[in-house]
Amino acid sequence: MKKIQAKPWAMFLLLILSISLGMGQPKLIEPQIGSYLPGKTVDPGIFVYDSDGSRVFLKDLFDDSSRVVVLSLLGGAAPEPVSPDHRGNLWCEDSFDDLAVQRALAAWCEGKSVKFIAVAIPNILVTPDGEKENIFLASSDGDDRFRASFRDFVSRTETERVSTVLPFDKVYYDPKGRLMFSREALGELAVGYGEIHDWQGKFKWHLDPRTYGLPTIWILDGAGAVSGEPFWGNDYDSVPPQINYGFEELKAAVEKLLE
Repeated sequence: MKKIQAKPWAMFLLLILSISLGMGQPKLIEPQIGSYLPGKTVDPGIFVYDSDGSRVFLKDLFDDSSRVVVLSLLGGAAPEPVSPDHRGNLWCEDSFDDLAVQRALAAWCEGKSVKFIAVAIPNILVTPDGEKENIFLASSDGDDRFRASFRDFVSRTETERVSTVLPFDKVYYDPKGRLMFSREALGELAVGYGEIHDWQGKFKWHLDPRTYGLPTIWILDGAGAVSGEPFWGNDYDSVPPQINYGFEELKAAVEKLLE
């Protein structure tokens, strides 16, 4: 993904250690941060949209028979036309490059008690050429312009899914970036943006300094509890590339919950 050098919003975690009396061991004081921490259960009110534009609660997508949920947050289809030097048809090139890792994980999980939930997010912090504003930020969910832009984004992303570029049976949508962006991240918003929910931004890992933080993969148990830190930060364009995880790391995290 091409990095946008906007003013950083992600605050780095400050670990405050105190020495507990008697034990003499460092004690981690849990910081007040916005993103989910290991062991926390995701909020029941979190919602995404299906390809028809219907709002769906994330927890309703969990399969009762699945012991593991792999939540993949990625950049969806790029606006047309894609420039000749752009890799793939997703606006986030890191998300496109990361699909090889996720495809391998999906293949390994075939027949296992694992549910994949892929959520595509548009490039909401960039104003398209010739436009005064980004429709996804400036318009409410019910606005006609929003609906038209959403349908176009879904149509282009579904083309990538049907062609198997996206290795998922279904793709869900987060057109306003609610899973990744908090009020602090979005700054001053137009009134038309709509409600900002208490759970908003909790899937943007607090140690991730990137503006967008895509791709990010969360491993949850069947009840929606976060099993560990998310997998994030694969930067395929840096020199040398910064690769924080691969298939083996993802596989180990899933296997741990399947034991």
